[in-house]
Amino acid sequence: MTALLDNLINPMSQWYRDSSIRAFMQWWSGELIRMVPEKYRDSIFPEAQAVYINQGDREKPMLWRYQNNQFTPLDEDTDLQNDEWWHRINHFIAESEVNISTTYLLSNQYAIVRNVTLPQAAMGEIDSVLAYELDKYVPFRADEAVFAWRQGPVDDGSEKVLILLAVIKKDILDNILQAINSKGVKLSGIDINVGSDEAPQPLGVNLLPVEMRKKKDWSKWKLYGGLGLALLLLLSLVMFNSLDNKRSKIENLNEQVELLRKDARRAKLLENQLNQSITAANFLGNLKQQIPSRVLMIHELNEKIPNNTYLSRIIIDNERMEIVGQSDNANALVPILNDSDTWYEPKIVGNVRPDPRSGKEQFTIKAELQAQSAAEVDNGA
Repeated sequence: MTALLDNLINPMSQWYRDSSIRAFMQWWSGELIRMVPEKYRDSIFPEAQAVYINQGDREKPMLWRYQNNQFTPLDEDTDLQNDEWWHRINHFIAESEVNISTTYLLSNQYAIVRNVTLPQAAMGEIDSVLAYELDKYVPFRADEAVFAWRQGPVDDGSEKVLILLAVIKKDILDNILQAINSKGVKLSGIDINVGSDEAPQPLGVNLLPVEMRKKKDWSKWKLYGGLGLALLLLLSLVMFNSLDNKRSKIENLNEQVELLRKDARRAKLLENQLNQSITAANFLGNLKQQIPSRVLMIHELNEKIPNNTYLSRIIIDNERMEIVGQSDNANALVPILNDSDTWYEPKIVGNVRPDPRSGKEQFTIKAELQAQSAAEVDNGA
């Protein structure tokens, strides 16, 4: 997994290191960091650190700490019982809260540094080009030497690129690795010291082969990735639960709305039924007020009809009354029945005929139960 990450990230890191984006990001991040109060700046944005091993001509190498673009001697560690230089480096790296690279500074007397000009088109395969043409710049064959390079300044529109080439013999590299690895120190790079032993100045190349460099510690990034994935899963779960709760609330609201609609329909139906009942009740009430009671009408007829008259049929509807019977004097019944507030304008319908058996006059009298309006009276006149 780590090798795969290195294979993916190393080409991107090389491109980023040589691009103008890196310069812009360094400027932009520096401006942002300067906006933070100085007392909080180191704790929030700790500066990257590096340890340089400067052997020089000494038997015991001198250790330098590089931070904030300055070299300072590595402080003595009073917690160590053994003050050997490799113990100091390992303890300093173990106690640090940031990643620290370890670089061996080789004296420039053991290296050959050349300025090489290459076409712009060769930048994509510069390692292959330099390995093929190495014997043109140094008196070594490619299999006898180790080289590293860094790009120099490039003029706008120029088709040439200035390359700073540093070469050392493989024997020197093997001696350095044997001496350093035997002390349990993992190197991140080997550079050339173009300064002095008291004021070191790295050339800015890395002569240590990629496969021998100290592997980047991905454990912290794996932890960050795991935490980020867990955070993403939790966020997705929260969003899913939120959407599910909203969906449930919407379904409940829809059910409540449907129940309210049913209640509204039932209320409307009840309202219609109530209105119909009220209309029917009003109709019956009006009908009761407008039409006299049948019992009262029969009682009044019984009171007004003379003893020499009897009735054989009585028909009463909502608008008129019709009586059929026999009397000694049928025409005399009209003024008698006319004296009533229950019916109006009684009159004989048809002819009055004598009954051969009883000798009385058969008659049919009709009377209106409601008074005629003025328009109907005028029309009748």
